[in-house]
Formats: sequence, structure tokens, C-alpha cells
Amino acid sequence: MRKTKGIIAAVIVTILLIGGALAFQQNHANQASENVTATSQSVTSSSQAASATSQSRVNHKHQSSSATKKAHKSATKPKNSTSSTNDRHHSSKTQVKTQSSAATATSTKKRRATKQSAVTASKTARKAKSTKAEKKVYLVVSGYKKTFFKGNVVIHGSATAFSVLQASKLKVVYQNGASVYVSSINGLAQNDVKVGSGWKYKVNNKFIDKAANLKRVSAGDRVHWYFTTAGY
Repeated sequence: MRKTKGIIAAVIVTILLIGGALAFQQNHANQASENVTATSQSVTSSSQAASATSQSRVNHKHQSSSATKKAHKSATKPKNSTSSTNDRHHSSKTQVKTQSSAATATSTKKRRATKQSAVTASKTARKAKSTKAEKKVYLVVSGYKKTFFKGNVVIHGSATAFSVLQASKLKVVYQNGASVYVSSINGLAQNDVKVGSGWKYKVNNKFIDKAANLKRVSAGDRVHWYFTTAGY
């Protein structure tokens, strides 16, 4: 009887051990399954998070690229505006410079014209003054059947019939002294044609019987030196 009870107890203990072992295995399997499920969910969540992060990065990159393009476009547009402003400023400066050059050229021409007019007027005034100041005497020098000189000569200060003859630039031979005596004019000398021939002079068609250096003449007078063979 005791043996039977021992066997039954051993069987019960064995059954309990086997049941505990099965229960432990079942529990371990369930736990492993739960761990796998959790791991799978974790992986899925990580994948979703990575996908979301990637999408976020793509969206951020796209937005950043769009923002950069807009900023570049915005920056380019003011640059074009600045360039246009610079072009207008340069064009305005060029136009002002051209107008300034034209004005300078016009001013220079006017100054030159004014200066030329002043020079011309000055020359005209000097010429008129000179003409007015000049005193002239009409002189005729007649040789033997030939005229040596005919025209106006300019006199300065006190002029005489002799100084007027010298002003003609003819070759005059004379005897100097208190009374000048003209013996030859332009190579024609006294007594060349015949004895007693020689040079005489008249003032305003009047014979003057005195030395030529003593006879005063005035502007507008007519002096005639002539070679005579008659002695008068």
C-alpha cells in the first residue's frame, strides 16, 4: 500500500514537473513571440521615422532650394535695376559731357571770332590813324625827255623840297652846306645835255629861286623837280 502511494506520488510529481516544464516553454515561446512582434514594430516605427525624416529633409531641401532661387532672383532683379540705373547715369553723364564739349567748342569759336574781330578792328583803327597821321606830298621828277618819278611821298615833321626829293629814293648827288645844291639825279647831271643845263624845282607850279633845303612844304603840296636846258 505504501509502495503504491509512493508510485502515485512520483507520477504526480512527474506530471507536475512535465506540466511546469511545458508551461515554462509555452511562456518562453509567448515571450519570444512578443519580443519578435515588438522588435518588428520597433523596426517598422524606425523605418517610418527614417522615412519621415528623409521626407522632411527632402521637403526642407526643396523649400531651401526654392527659397534660394527666390532670393537669387530677388537679388538679380535689383542688380538689373542697379545696372539700368548705372546705365542711365552713364548715359546722362555722357550726354552732359557731350553738351559741355559742344558748349566749350562754341565758346572757343566765339572767343576766337571776338579776338579776330578785335584784331581786325585794331588793325583798321591803326591803319586809319596812320593814314590820317601821314602827310603826303605829290612829287614829280622829270629828266631829259624822261620821267624818273611820279607819285606821293610821305613827309614827317618839317619837310622841304629837298627832303621830299630824298624821300623818292632816287640817286641824288648834291653839294651840302647851308644851302644845298643838287647837281645830279638818277645819273643825269648838270651840263650833260649842254652847257648850262641842270636841275630846278617848282612848288605848286611856281618856280622857287632859293635852295631846296630852305623851302618848306606842307601836306598836299605839289613839288616838281625837272631838268632844264634853258637855265630856268
